[in-house]
Amino acid sequence: MQDRTAGTDFPGTARDAVATTKGAISDAASRVKDKAAEVGESAREALHTGRLSTANALGTAATGLHSKADSIADAGHDAADSISRVGHDAAEKMKATAEYVRTHGAKDIMADVESYVKKNPGKSLIGAAAVGFLLGRALQSND
Repeated sequence: MQDRTAGTDFPGTARDAVATTKGAISDAASRVKDKAAEVGESAREALHTGRLSTANALGTAATGLHSKADSIADAGHDAADSISRVGHDAAEKMKATAEYVRTHGAKDIMADVESYVKKNPGKSLIGAAAVGFLLGRALQSND
């Protein structure tokens, strides 16, 4: 009779073992699912934080680039204004010189040149050297 009792207990024990195993597998699966959800949430948060950091860095870089572009534009306008002013000043001096030559005779012009050279010998010497250099270059390139 012990064989029947032992046989009778075996199916019950097997059922208990299967039920215990199913419970353990279910618990393990639930823990794995929870852990996967945690990892997924952590990854989502890291991605969100990284995305925001990247967006902020790009925004800061764009603002800096706009600022530099404005500075360059301002400098360009300032340079253009300076060049324009120099050009206008030179044109006005040429216009005044043309009017002077138109209204004065050769004797008056020579007398004014002599007076200027006596009052400003250094500037006159530099001017004469520059004119001589330019004339020399002009004559040399024609040969």
